Amino acid sequence: MSLRKSPQLTPGLLAAARRNAQHSTGPRSPAAKQNIKLNALKHGAYVTDENRRLAMQALGEDPQEFENLKQELMSALGPGDALWEKQVEDLTWLYCRRERLERAQAGLRRRALQGIDDWQHRRQQEMARVTFDASQHDMLDVHLSESTDRGVTLRRTLSFLELIREEVKERTFRVRQYAVLESLYSGTTGWRQALIFRLLHHFGDPVCLEAQQADEEEKQYRRKMGIDYEPPGEAGRQELLRLLEEEIASVREEFAYAEKANEERAEIERDACLAPAGETWSMMLRQEAALDRSIDRKVRILLRLRKDAADLPVAPASQDQDDGVRMENTEEMVASDISAQTSQSAEEVRDLKMNEQCGNVTENKGLSLGNRETSGNVIENKHSYAQNAGMLLKRKGVIGNAEFHETSSISNWA
Repeated sequence: MSLRKSPQLTPGLLAAARRNAQHSTGPRSPAAKQNIKLNALKHGAYVTDENRRLAMQALGEDPQEFENLKQELMSALGPGDALWEKQVEDLTWLYCRRERLERAQAGLRRRALQGIDDWQHRRQQEMARVTFDASQHDMLDVHLSESTDRGVTLRRTLSFLELIREEVKERTFRVRQYAVLESLYSGTTGWRQALIFRLLHHFGDPVCLEAQQADEEEKQYRRKMGIDYEPPGEAGRQELLRLLEEEIASVREEFAYAEKANEERAEIERDACLAPAGETWSMMLRQEAALDRSIDRKVRILLRLRKDAADLPVAPASQDQDDGVRMENTEEMVASDISAQTSQSAEEVRDLKMNEQCGNVTENKGLSLGNRETSGNVIENKHSYAQNAGMLLKRKGVIGNAEFHETSSISNWA
């Protein structure tokens, strides 16, 4: 139950609503209505028959292909009545919907593959932005953007390590070297990285740099004043170079592993594109199964109609007028025989059966007399058979009442 009260429609509000409704009546001309009839078109599966051709054109399909497929199915399944043609048209529409669904599934796969290609392309661009030559010493003062990709991060670290190694070989030390490496290894510092940081800090210390640039008199003055700061010598520089070489080799190994893992991941993602996951793909699979069942059911209906049409009896084609007259006479004879057979009463059928039984008794009489035990049974049953025979002859009009009584008396005497 809503707590909001419905507005009271006063005559003024009602008139204002009617005036406002005149500005949103929608299209009125036939051309405007024709333009907007397909505004809500999405997949075209439930479009009406009159808009089917326009929907096909809007979805990039050729309506003539629909007609060609319909004619091919009509030729393959044979001609028929209006019901037959309707079934063929429905089957053609089902095939078109199935083909449209397959194109939609292929579009999903292509879109997924396109996403993988875009991801690889962006990764290559990021890799190119962080890859530079070791001779470009100005890159040490440039701030490069970070990346979430492991391979790109390792490539960026490797480029700066190679640049710092070249500067150490040239005996060029500055504070920026220590700052850059510290930012690269933030949170992942190991023992080798700690030794490299310490040596770079010593070589790049401003006091150490000033002491290195001082002349002999300045150095003696510093010793007298107690400012005796001796910078690392050649042994420290060689140790720093060795550590840098080991670190570069280790980073290169990790970078190669990251690139191999990236290639395998790309292949896996491409294979997964053959069956994308998600509600859209599940809905398409359900719709595909439903279309397959509908197509199978429609084909079985058409095959049954064709079988029934083939089993119907067909009269042979007449050669001339005599054959037609002979056929009519034959039909009349068959009709008269059927009427004659059906006009027999149930009483006559019983008489015929009784006569047949009497004849069987007469034929078996001689065999029965050969056996005394059996002949006695025949003599006992003779009275009933004779009465039945007399009744039959009386109904046929062969004997009269007197003769019937005489036959009965004879049978009783016997």
